[in-house]
Amino acid sequence: MTNEEKIEYVIHYLQQKLKESFVYPFNIIYEQKQLQFVIKNGQTECRARTKDSEEIMRTVLEGNEEEKQILTDRILQVLQAAVSAQESTVLSDISDYEKIKSELILRPLSWRHHKEEIRDVPYIRMGDIVLVLYAVMAHVGSDYFTAKVRRSQMADWKHSESEILEEALMNTAFLYPPRLYSLEDVLHWEHKHHEDGMFMGEEPAVKLHSGIRGLVLTNTLELNGAIAVFYPGVAEKIAEGFDSDLYIGFTSIHEAQVHPVGMVDPDTIRESLQDINRFCNRSDEILTGRVFHYDRTRKSFGMMVDGERREVYWDAR
Repeated sequence: MTNEEKIEYVIHYLQQKLKESFVYPFNIIYEQKQLQFVIKNGQTECRARTKDSEEIMRTVLEGNEEEKQILTDRILQVLQAAVSAQESTVLSDISDYEKIKSELILRPLSWRHHKEEIRDVPYIRMGDIVLVLYAVMAHVGSDYFTAKVRRSQMADWKHSESEILEEALMNTAFLYPPRLYSLEDVLHWEHKHHEDGMFMGEEPAVKLHSGIRGLVLTNTLELNGAIAVFYPGVAEKIAEGFDSDLYIGFTSIHEAQVHPVGMVDPDTIRESLQDINRFCNRSDEILTGRVFHYDRTRKSFGMMVDGERREVYWDAR
């Protein structure tokens, strides 16, 4: 079979298997190398992308019946959880903030690529990166369903946007703690444990060492993990471990590579970022092509532009 025929077969197989138990109308599409499930619940449409599309394809095409059943049961569980969350107060226009605040998180997006779609969504802007307010609709294993929270849904919350965003950032850090790995760890660890890569609880800070490739910062899910750079105290802790200011290359929305200043030139990092964004990332995974700088004395971020540092301010709106 050609690749197109394989995709068509997988979509048809999942449609037939899932519709036996899932009562809501849905379609499965394949965009940007990902399987996406589009669910229709009344007038509301929910779209969810799977992190492990390649594994799903492989299981359907090559797995035995038991493996296929386990897969469809897992997808069904996530779809049902998404609908249940949608039907709850999580995204209701009259939601009680105290009831839903534990479901609020921030996700990192590119300002340039997403500025039109977030006009009515609260966010924190850091240069050309925005940390956007979302509500978690379902979270089963590594499958992850979220929806943007719009200002019209916040009318009765009686809290300022800046307060909501700050609390959502803290909540994100609590739900998905930061993890720091060497590149060799990332490439060779097949089964990392939850505690691997922990570094925030060490006092004093563990002395960090890296080669020219730096260290990889993400979160426990390795999903939307680039936001960990902006978790309270994280950049400060890493800078303390390196005993140096930092250069930060956001290699995707999922992770960042962190370098001590003096180990590698920022232009080299920028050129590497350009190649990664051009050849490795889907368009929705690109965060920025700029190299960020963290000043440990001032505890502030900047962007490197034409060889000079430009201060980046915490802009919540």
